[in-house]
Amino acid sequence: MCLVPIFLNPNPYSFKKTSILGENLLGKTSIQDQKTSSISKKNKVSLRIENVVASINLGIELSLEKILEKYKDIEKKNNFPGLVAKINIPKATILIFASGKLVCTGVRLPRDIPIVVSKIVGRIEKAGIKIEEEPIVKIENIVVRGDFHQSINLDITSLILDSAIYEPEVFPGLIYKIADPKICFLIFSSGRIIVTGSNNEDIIKKSVKKLAITLKDNGVLGENGMKEEKDLDILDL
Repeated sequence: MCLVPIFLNPNPYSFKKTSILGENLLGKTSIQDQKTSSISKKNKVSLRIENVVASINLGIELSLEKILEKYKDIEKKNNFPGLVAKINIPKATILIFASGKLVCTGVRLPRDIPIVVSKIVGRIEKAGIKIEEEPIVKIENIVVRGDFHQSINLDITSLILDSAIYEPEVFPGLIYKIADPKICFLIFSSGRIIVTGSNNEDIIKKSVKKLAITLKDNGVLGENGMKEEKDLDILDL
């Protein structure tokens, strides 16, 4: 049976790959290209998805014993209530529970989630477990790595951002949480950031833009002058 997963996330595929700035046909950059790239990146943020976490509901209870008997590469960890399965292409780790609920992690692109779901459902069915309903799939979290390509003064940033936590003797980055939309930033003095807590790429992009504008307006990120979101470009790598 070919089952089509039902996505609860309204926009799971909006991130796109783009080429690297300044790269010529030979795959190398000249000195002039590097200078141009550095200038052109001044008001740009590079973003790349590092991990996509999704929940999968098969709608039936599963016999973990049958799955273990069928597959030697699916493991039962000590003191863990579920099974751990791995898929190589696309790379993913799936946690399988007797309730019929699964957790998928380690995927780099949201569009790969349906492929992972199809493969793991196929393996479960080959273990003699019939899945009649279409799996319900929801992207729970997207972890994104970003780079402002400029240094950030974290001491000042900790003062201008409400609820920011910066304890350099404990952790080298600044932790900044937003309640609405629910997002958490890890900000480093190098200009690099990690964004987590959201399952929507558009919300992540808009939140990163707002953060960049706030930092620039307060003089802790590059030069002042960028006043609106349209003045900042997002590079999807």
